[in-house]
Amino acid sequence: METIKHELIMEELQGRNCHASHCLPLADGSVLAVWFEGTKEGQGDVCIWGSKRSPQGVWSPKRRLTPDDGLPHWNPVLMDGPGDLTTLFYKKGKPIAEWYTCVMTSPDHGETWSKPRRLVAEDVGGRGPVRNKVIRLSNGWLLAPASLETGIWSMFADISKDDGRTWTRSQLKNIFHDGEEPETWWDKRLDKSIWRKKRGVIQPTFWESGPGCVHALMRSSEGRIYSALSHDYGQTWSRPRKTKLPNNNSGIDAVSVPGKGIYLVYNPVGRNWGERYPISIARSTDQGVTWEKLCDLETGIGKMELSYPCIQFSQGRLYITYTRNRTNIAFWLLTP
Repeated sequence: METIKHELIMEELQGRNCHASHCLPLADGSVLAVWFEGTKEGQGDVCIWGSKRSPQGVWSPKRRLTPDDGLPHWNPVLMDGPGDLTTLFYKKGKPIAEWYTCVMTSPDHGETWSKPRRLVAEDVGGRGPVRNKVIRLSNGWLLAPASLETGIWSMFADISKDDGRTWTRSQLKNIFHDGEEPETWWDKRLDKSIWRKKRGVIQPTFWESGPGCVHALMRSSEGRIYSALSHDYGQTWSRPRKTKLPNNNSGIDAVSVPGKGIYLVYNPVGRNWGERYPISIARSTDQGVTWEKLCDLETGIGKMELSYPCIQFSQGRLYITYTRNRTNIAFWLLTP
């Protein structure tokens, strides 16, 4: 791979935090980037902010995109289309297990935005994409990678057959291990309504390898990335299984590059709640059966955080953003 650009999107934040970026390359060579920002993750003043990189490589001054309504906003996801619309999904509310998804649209590639609305009426737990990109399948459906954080963490797909107007949730899937019953996930000393610690898989990333054959990789609490497979356009899924890829219970993202393979950005740390560095790129040329780590984007040290990546592919280039120490968003432009 060749690095074309490596830069930071804004001035370092002082007394504020930012996290969970997403990016979207546009046809004219510009790039939209969004993230959540406020005094601290989960606080009532946290909103979705964004910036736009011109085709000449200049980031616009950041600006707040969602209204400051006293509830925390989380995990923005951008989607191009349908038509000339750009769509912004984000989570809203607390606790996380009870957040819901809002959506806004822009007719002019992020210059102006509609008022937010709920993606799915009476949503509790978060429908649509939880933090990674929506993909368009070979049959025209939209597939949003989603998860729930109530009880045992579980993954699912949200499916739209009408360009995002309505959504249908797939079955939930979690990771009961061989020889393990659901009861063993409870703390026997406590009432069964109380969890000792969260376990499971969340925040999947998807790609389609052939008509209807969709692959998922997931963040987990078990020290490894998990994988699952669907043969019916995301409607049903195999039970998630552990891969050899390490995971520190932090976000990952992958993208399919025609003729090149699958590119994954992740923290190669195999310990639950382990360090969120280095941040690295791996590639698979056999649809996720085996992986080769290509390089570290940044190595990190001490209390650094390099996390929650987004990776996109467009016009022969890879576009990557991620959290850098909760005070900035890093941007990379690479050729695969």
